[in-house]
Amino acid sequence: MTRKKLLILLLPVLGLLLALALAASLYSTNVTLKDEKQIILVRTVTGINEVIEANDIQFTSPTAWQIATALKRIDQVKPGRYVIKNGISNLEFIRILRSGGRSTLTVRIDDVETLEELAGRLGSVMLQDSAHFIQAFYNEALLKEINCGTYRAEVYIRPNTYDFYWDMEGTDFMKRMKSETDRYWNSSRIDQTKQLNLSVSEVTTLASIVKAETGQKSEAPIIAGLYLNRLRSGIPLQSDPTAIFGRKSNVRRVYLSDINADSPYNTYKIKGLPPGPINFPEDVYLDAVLNAAAHEYIYMCAEPGGTGKHRFSKSLGEHEKNRSEYIAWLNRKEIR
Repeated sequence: MTRKKLLILLLPVLGLLLALALAASLYSTNVTLKDEKQIILVRTVTGINEVIEANDIQFTSPTAWQIATALKRIDQVKPGRYVIKNGISNLEFIRILRSGGRSTLTVRIDDVETLEELAGRLGSVMLQDSAHFIQAFYNEALLKEINCGTYRAEVYIRPNTYDFYWDMEGTDFMKRMKSETDRYWNSSRIDQTKQLNLSVSEVTTLASIVKAETGQKSEAPIIAGLYLNRLRSGIPLQSDPTAIFGRKSNVRRVYLSDINADSPYNTYKIKGLPPGPINFPEDVYLDAVLNAAAHEYIYMCAEPGGTGKHRFSKSLGEHEKNRSEYIAWLNRKEIR
């Protein structure tokens, strides 16, 4: 057999072997991670080799990976959050890197109380930093654009756990919050606010005060009714949480300096509601205001013993008695 005929016979075999090698470079298991799953964060357009090195990604066959990237012509990775699993093929890994990093991440925002805390939470896990989100929260033009009216951003923050895209911007976050808020404020609840002679913003603000006053959700409608009684009677709310709002230290009692402070949130010095919510109230507290208990209570005082409950009263004399007992308990416990 001549060399030419032998070559002709071998060409299909060589072609098959080459095809198998190329297929193996693309489809065979090759990516090796230290854990079962790894998250890759890319903040700017970055060379693929830099991404691999920065995240310490290993390959069973580095040669197969090089062939795969050459075949698929990928040399850069766009900004994004990429989730990869151990043992995936080169082709699957390349598809993920080409996806633009549109995987979501779960973010909990039900344990923050201020816009600054919220911005810090988002900025710590998202592509955009906290300053970016703060700017969005206080951007009046943006709030008007997404039909927030004259209400403050705090009114629209819905405490919950959400799935967000890593590259989400402040505008998209506020649009999501507006959508969640609109879902709650249906026509029936809007009618309830009118019956209370309050706006959505005012109901939310009062609900935030009720939330700050008690962890006992069964008490929430009673406390809401008490504050509504004060509002209707023109009596200052005299809410401790509003007086100490903005204080960074974690305290359990209000001081004379708080009561005398010149602050629009100090309801010991001003009548009516403060300018906005002091935290982000869940639905249960909004419902407590909309369905407040009907009673004649004007005063309340924390119950001694650290129960988290309150004693309610109609008269100042009864309230002073409850207050003296609570202060005596605080002093015994040396709670500052």
